[in-house]
Amino acid sequence: MHPIVEFLNTIDRSPEQSPRELLDTILSECRKYAGAEAGTIFLVRPAPENLPGNPLDNGYLEPMSFQNDALDLEASTFILPIDDTSISGYVAATGTPLLIDDAYKIPAAMPYAFNTAFDTSTGYRTHSVACIALRRNSGTVSAVVQLINRRSESGSILAFEPAQADFISAAGVVITGVIERAAMLEELTAANQDLVARNNQIEALKNEAESALREAEKSDQAKSRFLNCIGHELKTPLNAIIGFSDLLNNEGFGPLGHASYREFAKEVSNGGHKLLHMVNDILSIVQAESGSAECADGNEAAYACVVDTCRSWFEEAGERNIVFAVEVADAPASCAVDVPRLATVLDRLIDNALKFTLAGGEIEVRAGPGPDGGLTIEISDTGVGMTEAEIINALTPFGQADNTLSRRYEGAGLGLTLASALARCMQADLAIESAPGKGTTVRILFPAAPGSARPEAGKPPQPEMWLSG
Repeated sequence: MHPIVEFLNTIDRSPEQSPRELLDTILSECRKYAGAEAGTIFLVRPAPENLPGNPLDNGYLEPMSFQNDALDLEASTFILPIDDTSISGYVAATGTPLLIDDAYKIPAAMPYAFNTAFDTSTGYRTHSVACIALRRNSGTVSAVVQLINRRSESGSILAFEPAQADFISAAGVVITGVIERAAMLEELTAANQDLVARNNQIEALKNEAESALREAEKSDQAKSRFLNCIGHELKTPLNAIIGFSDLLNNEGFGPLGHASYREFAKEVSNGGHKLLHMVNDILSIVQAESGSAECADGNEAAYACVVDTCRSWFEEAGERNIVFAVEVADAPASCAVDVPRLATVLDRLIDNALKFTLAGGEIEVRAGPGPDGGLTIEISDTGVGMTEAEIINALTPFGQADNTLSRRYEGAGLGLTLASALARCMQADLAIESAPGKGTTVRILFPAAPGSARPEAGKPPQPEMWLSG
């Protein structure tokens, strides 16, 4: 086999080699072909960024393979600027190969010079030098091969021949392609390993998240069972407290002997009723969060529920000097609701609106078809309003917008939580829009019943209106 063919086959037959191992092979084959005793392959590197005025502005050469048969060498790190001050730097800058018979006898007229530091530190004597640029298809220099001390079979030092430099230069495109392909494969392998590691990490995080979710679900279920059990256990003594305090208040078995006892019994009864109301709310929230409701009632029942519930609050609104208006559209809405739960939702929202609206304010309840044919119910007030943070807090169990020790408004903070939970169990969305001093609007959107047609655009619905007072 011709030496040139053997040379090219050798450097391209080991795709599993790393780029550095491949460079060692290439340098070894270049030395074998040229009969060189030593050599170095430098890779061209771009100039470092953000270093204006740096001597490496034109880029630099980094030695990646360093071989010498006469010396036992250890890997060393140094770089050469790409300029005309050194032999390799000049070749990299110009692309012109150099064949030097004696490195110590370079004419002074030449821009480049030989650096004797290596010879001085090791006792080595550099004679003949061949320095050749390796080019890409585009013509740019990618690497520099520097061969030192060509020796004959008898060991005498010979000058490198132009034919040897010409061959290495001509093979430069092939050599560069092999190097870049190996580097690309190494990068792809590294990227694939990184991807596998990331996938394993993601899978581990996913398993952790699923495990945490299962634990959270178990904890949530345990909390629900606990609240459900405690709630029912509390109702029995509460009913007894309320019953006996009412009996004492009514003096069912005769006079109590002192008028204050009746007042005390009344306070006990009122406290028991409040506590029972809170327990019932907690149980309702637990039941609402445990599953969906069977919604069998349509828009007519929903409209009637809105009117009836609102009418039950007219008297209290009048006592507080608050205008209470109700508007119900005459157009049908496609929806499925559970009337008892809807009544509870409206009760809690209207109670909140009355609680936070000052005398002389207004509350308005509107019900009608939504944009997709479902049912929309809005409860608006001109009350104190809330910030975004206060809305989030108000939706939290036992949370209140006014969360200071001296709260001006009574309540356990379960009203909005219960309304939101019951809306969700009826597959409805509850949204709150509010701003301090500008009031609050709570909007409940029930989706259109399955199979219902989207409403056609036409004459807007004419609402029926009820007004308190």
